[in-house]
Amino acid sequence: MKVFIYSLFWGLVLSSCTKSFVSMCDLFPESLKVEVHKPSFDVDSIRKPIDMYYVGGKLFMVDMYSSPLVTAFDWTTGKYIGRFANRGQGPHEYLWFSAASSFDGKLGLYDENKKEFAWFSYEKDTVCCSSIELAHSDKMFPFKVIALSNEYFVATGLIEENKHFVIYNKEGQKVSVFGDYPKDDSKPGCSYQDNAFAYQPAGMVYNAKEKVFAVGERDGQIAMFYDMSDISHPKLLKQNVASYPQFVNSSTSTSSSVSFLRENVSGFFGMAVTDKYCVGFFSGKQSQDRDSYITGGDKLLHLTGRETR
Repeated sequence: MKVFIYSLFWGLVLSSCTKSFVSMCDLFPESLKVEVHKPSFDVDSIRKPIDMYYVGGKLFMVDMYSSPLVTAFDWTTGKYIGRFANRGQGPHEYLWFSAASSFDGKLGLYDENKKEFAWFSYEKDTVCCSSIELAHSDKMFPFKVIALSNEYFVATGLIEENKHFVIYNKEGQKVSVFGDYPKDDSKPGCSYQDNAFAYQPAGMVYNAKEKVFAVGERDGQIAMFYDMSDISHPKLLKQNVASYPQFVNSSTSTSSSVSFLRENVSGFFGMAVTDKYCVGFFSGKQSQDRDSYITGGDKLLHLTGRETR
């Protein structure tokens, strides 16, 4: 479960909404209630993390520019625990982690370059790890992968069937695909390559107790929730769209890609899951410069895919 060093608990609940709205934030009443947790970490051990994840009382900081790539801290005391995941091409070495998840007290990290999903867990002071190599090709290429359980994983990326997600099993083989891309009426005929690059989630999280898979798109203002009770036939529970990604096809003869337009709104930049909510770190802003790109947000939105129980 991905968290931030500070925890801002805004009382924001995403309800079903049929009317149109300009911004994702229009769905939320703003709350000024703030609770702050300030653990004191061993500053000299932090390095330059690009992401952080909380699992089982430990905070893991991922630094893709230094080896080992992951540093562990005790969440309560801030005490440095250790480092693991050396950079390299060999067995139990890694190049670039693009997504994280957890299950059964284990940290799961997906190496986009090696197409491997790696489990990490602490047994006393020893880090145990295992890896799963995922099936891939030019027409099925996983960009991000998270765990649903020990048996199944969900990925987004290039999917030939022009679906948003693919389910893998623990052998790394494709089981099924699901999820239509949110339809932008101005771009009805996009290829699976266009959609894969334009609709890239900034966060994918899973609540194993409720069996709800939540997605926040990086571009445009889109949040989606799926019921994963039947792993072979996931069902869309709720989808809220304030704006779609604004892009043009910029593919060449040797590669596929899209370019985002100045009109594009940057959406989510990170997501976490709690017992009740999916917490989205959100921007909702347009870039003022065509050549620049917004890389962070300033709002936390508490989303739910089912009615609060």
